[in-house]
Amino acid sequence: MQRMLLDYTQSSMSTYTADCSGVASALYELGGMTVIHDASGCNSTYATHDEPRWTTMPSAVYISALVEMDAVMGNEEKVVNDIVEAVREVTPAFVAIAGTPIPTMTGSDLKGIANLVEKRTGTPAFAVATNSMRPYSVGVAMSWIEIARRFTDESIVDKTHDINFMGVTPLDFSMGAMLDSLYSAAKKAGFTVKADWAMRSTLEDLAGTLAARVNVVVSASGLPLAQYYEARYGMPYVVGLPIGDLAPRWEKAIRFAMEKHRSVPLKDFLGKDAGGSSIAIVGEPIQAACTAAANNLVIPASTHALSVLPSLGADASILTTDLSEDTLRETLKDSSTLAADPLFNIIANEARCLHTVSFPHEACSGRWYSKDVVDILNVDAFRQFQQNLNGPISQF
Repeated sequence: MQRMLLDYTQSSMSTYTADCSGVASALYELGGMTVIHDASGCNSTYATHDEPRWTTMPSAVYISALVEMDAVMGNEEKVVNDIVEAVREVTPAFVAIAGTPIPTMTGSDLKGIANLVEKRTGTPAFAVATNSMRPYSVGVAMSWIEIARRFTDESIVDKTHDINFMGVTPLDFSMGAMLDSLYSAAKKAGFTVKADWAMRSTLEDLAGTLAARVNVVVSASGLPLAQYYEARYGMPYVVGLPIGDLAPRWEKAIRFAMEKHRSVPLKDFLGKDAGGSSIAIVGEPIQAACTAAANNLVIPASTHALSVLPSLGADASILTTDLSEDTLRETLKDSSTLAADPLFNIIANEARCLHTVSFPHEACSGRWYSKDVVDILNVDAFRQFQQNLNGPISQF
């Protein structure tokens, strides 16, 4: 039985989106069916509260509607039959089955359920070993690796495009202009984009990932996928974002990966920049690290990056990840300014930070502050954010 991870709990603030919701988000636009094996009545959590696209585009996100007696008696045949019936009605490209706490505690065989569904329907089906006790990025990463294993077109030889983006979901990139800005940065640098894992791309696009020369990892959730493609197909990757004055460095790193056929991890992209303690940026690991590094190009040794999320391998000197609330609170005592989702304001108050800057993250606060998400990939928006970040300190 999978071990329950109970370190992802909070006392002073809300938790981040859970791993099972990360599965639904990662696969939302790919034409498959996502089934969350969970209690009856909980589907709105995955389909609405953790998913901003539900008002603009449909997706087959289902719940197994587990009831107490089925959970106690281990009635998995009912789950299999329900999924098979839904598959025959919807005809999805694939079926993904994700777990939650109750099936994990009762030892549900998600992989066995997936095998039975595939055998009875002929539709590719796989299980994602989530348990709702880890953050969304873990579920996103596991989902995409399953898609890569199942659907990558290994017959592709010609490199018709320059890059793929890996790590794009609205949980990190919102639904605003941030993704547009990322594409604009690629176009400005002269790069063509084959696939975007996984917004605005189809399953067919993702299957053609090998048609690009380099994978560009733009959030930690995309790094395990990039490492999979490197290990299996020798495809190099670059970890980083073209924020502010980091844009020329970003272009240079991608061209280096193309020419030398070598990967550029986050620690190499950001170099020896260890930051400083006066300004803290809390958020998604890669976004926070690159934002802090871009600010250090203006005010050297001023800014460091923190995250309560796991790095998933995106490590750098400037970045501290997987922080508990207590550790984060203690770390912030040396910082006079905190840029973070407004839900962190209570932590800032407890740590006595003098100045807070709003840096909303939809995986943290959902729709509450989504209109205020900072497009850090837009030059003007980032400059304004920097002015707020480096401005005069006032009493919190």
